[in-house]
Amino acid sequence: MKNLVYKKVDWSALTNMKETYLDALQRKTDGFHADMLFEAEPYIIEADGIPAGFFALGNGWDGGKMLTGFYLEKAYAAAAQDLFSRIMAEFNVTAALVASNDALLVALAFEKMNALGTSFVMQAYNFTFGLPARPAEFGPECLVPVQPSEYEEMNKLTDSQWDGCFDNPAYRYFALKKDGETLGYGSIFPVRQDAQRMDIGNFTLPQHRRKGVGRSLLINLAQIVLNEGKTPVAGCWYGNKESFPTIKSSGFLPETRLFYVKFI
Repeated sequence: MKNLVYKKVDWSALTNMKETYLDALQRKTDGFHADMLFEAEPYIIEADGIPAGFFALGNGWDGGKMLTGFYLEKAYAAAAQDLFSRIMAEFNVTAALVASNDALLVALAFEKMNALGTSFVMQAYNFTFGLPARPAEFGPECLVPVQPSEYEEMNKLTDSQWDGCFDNPAYRYFALKKDGETLGYGSIFPVRQDAQRMDIGNFTLPQHRRKGVGRSLLINLAQIVLNEGKTPVAGCWYGNKESFPTIKSSGFLPETRLFYVKFI
């Protein structure tokens, strides 16, 4: 087996391999997962100067570094365990954010967790698009684009859900209104490094919950994305007992999970 080495690069140096990796995940990645992966620092893995894979390191949530991606060409798979251990030791990797549809990283991370006697946390659901079982309670005529002059008010009413995002021109915001009253807000934004997929989010104002506002936002926003020839995706924190049934009833399918695997 050839000796594998790695060095820090920019994501632009991994364009083809990144696409292969996303294809291996069947493109089942939402905005949160993509942000955690592609905001991390990438390292190319080489065998005698030939690209063999990559990994990505971000800042961990409990100290040390967090591995957010790990990919290795099949020709070098026999070296995966040793390489994984080397990376963990050299970079003080204390955790990994692992998608259930990432077979290699699942195997390596959980194997290491078992050897260390540590644990994991169910982090999030990733949803893929599916058709809703019933129509939206509030139709597309209730959707109104949010203007920049309204961002401050929207931020206040939504518990700062989109705080820090309003300066990003890629985000689009909508209010769901009925008889002049705002019932909730939603957003559309491109998944990082995957322009074909658009992540959609929603927030129902507390006084209008249990009325179908959230699912109406998701259904109508998904239709906007579909009309533009793109694919809508969604996600939510694993413990969010309010969002999960809303997203599921909007037709989205909870096919994959994110695990936070601890090594300390």
